[in-house]
Amino acid sequence: MSQALRQAILEIAAAAEPQGATMGAIVDAMVGEGFAATVVETEVWQLMAQRRLTPNGFVCRRVRRRDPMGEMEVKRTYEFLLIPWSHDADRQLELALATESDGVPEAVDDEHR
Repeated sequence: MSQALRQAILEIAAAAEPQGATMGAIVDAMVGEGFAATVVETEVWQLMAQRRLTPNGFVCRRVRRRDPMGEMEVKRTYEFLLIPWSHDADRQLELALATESDGVPEAVDDEHR
């Protein structure tokens, strides 16, 4: 992908530090600069895969809409907050589940304490 697009995405994420920029805000900004949304989305995912962007939290939005029966429903949507790659923040991506053999005790049911 374009080096200019890649650099612009990283600059948006850096300008939003320490919290980070949502992927939606990055895509909207780049669409405003003339890039296709799918091109920007693909580049963001590639930057994450290359460890050039790191998730740094998320935003939760509650969206209200009518279901097929006409009833109002509320659904949550989540969006990553992204920052330029950071070793400390990147460590959160190691999602291996801890086990008792890792030195982490199993959960104890409150009724049996």
